[in-house]
Amino acid sequence: MVFATATAGRERGFTDDSDRNAPEGVAEQLERVANTASITTGADGSFVASYTDQVGHVRTISSRKSATEKSAGTPGKDKQCRVTMIAVFATLGSVLFGLDIGYIGPIIESVSFKHDVAHIDEGSISSATEGLIVSLFSIGAMVTASPFISSYFLDEWGRKNSIMVGSVLFILGSLIQGTANGQVQMLIGRFVAGMSIGLLSAVITLYQSELAPPNLRGALSTLYQMGITFGILLAAYLDQMLVERNQGWRMIMAIICIPAVGLLLGMAFLPRSPRWLVQKGRRKEALQVLLTIRT
Repeated sequence: MVFATATAGRERGFTDDSDRNAPEGVAEQLERVANTASITTGADGSFVASYTDQVGHVRTISSRKSATEKSAGTPGKDKQCRVTMIAVFATLGSVLFGLDIGYIGPIIESVSFKHDVAHIDEGSISSATEGLIVSLFSIGAMVTASPFISSYFLDEWGRKNSIMVGSVLFILGSLIQGTANGQVQMLIGRFVAGMSIGLLSAVITLYQSELAPPNLRGALSTLYQMGITFGILLAAYLDQMLVERNQGWRMIMAIICIPAVGLLLGMAFLPRSPRWLVQKGRRKEALQVLLTIRT
């Protein structure tokens, strides 16, 4: 009877408050507790038990009810705000996706772009060339988003560093495009920019979800899609304002680098994913991060 009560207490979440690192096995400890424990039940359903350990010392076991409630509770407003701000900032990566999707169409049709890149003053760029300029972005994204490549960056470089690498690739791709004087350079720039988006697409939501507490995880993960939509809207506005100006398409390429630079610099001050830190055996660092974003 006592053993059954002790076992039930263990299932309710007993913790040994006085000796957590005893070398005794679980089965041996349960048997000894069953023979020596005296258990009292509180009005709130909590348990307190006293028993004799393997060397004859009296130990106590307490219910983890209150501790469980605390650990499963909602983080304070300050920590929720911190996690939210981290997720919102990381959403800049998806804004870059939207910018790259939205800006290219009007640029291809602009007079300045046709003159500088296609070297034509009248008519339109061939459909095959237009299709190649647009599709190379998607091909580059597919390359880095593939499990063989993205998993390497996510597992070896970590979520934080992968976002920074994606930002660097986006800046590089935009610079190649913005300085292009021919179709080949433009195509290379589109491919490099696509590689950045493929990597960012794989890591942004993962980073957001691994830092977010359960009660905010779903909401913060949806910021990725909102960032893409906002990026498309911003690209449309930039095209409307600048694309018809002389060298206007180059101005657009320079402007869209601004959020990428901000993401690159800002990520240097944001925490690493605690899950990745544990995966790499860096438990103390993971705990330090968790203490800033959890109860």
